[in-house]
Amino acid sequence: MTAVVTPAQPAVRRRRGVALEDAIRAATYAELVEVGYTALTVEGVSARARTGKASIYRRWPTKQELVLDSLCASLPEPPAFVDAVHTVAEDVTTADALRDLARCIVAIADSPVGDVIRAVKCEMATDPELARTVDERFQAPRRAALLRLLERGVVRGEVRPGAVSDLVADVLPALLVHRVIMQGEQITAELAIAIVDQVLLPLIEARLPA
Repeated sequence: MTAVVTPAQPAVRRRRGVALEDAIRAATYAELVEVGYTALTVEGVSARARTGKASIYRRWPTKQELVLDSLCASLPEPPAFVDAVHTVAEDVTTADALRDLARCIVAIADSPVGDVIRAVKCEMATDPELARTVDERFQAPRRAALLRLLERGVVRGEVRPGAVSDLVADVLPALLVHRVIMQGEQITAELAIAIVDQVLLPLIEARLPA
């Protein structure tokens, strides 16, 4: 009797380095979409990514860092906020650059990642550590880019020097977050540009001497 030889199953190739990190980020994002930030667990991410929890904790010591890194990796490219100064053509005015920035915000809000951003922001009120991480990883680089855009406007004589401040840089995103989260409005390009035209531009415009 001839023995039946069962073909050996191909070994599952173990992912390492960047491939593993990308798989973990993708799994985290999928979990955020499916269960939200509060219900997300490292156990759920590790099961979806088919890797051990230790592999996740070695790279992201906290849930907040894992979520924010995965969220930032999901943002559309190129990051118009961060590269604002370098991508704005010389003949584009500060006002038009800010309107383009508003459209970029709307594009992100209307993308799948927009729902995740809103879910994370809603948790910030009760999670100080998450709020700190969001500011450091997500808000601060974009605030710095907007400040550079305002500094460019000062050089061009379109922005008053006193307007280059963190408070002014937070006006547009803060108003949009308020309208969406507190008032339940849909973000549209018309709304974002109206905030630029009616609130931000009057606030920053260069003023003639009295």
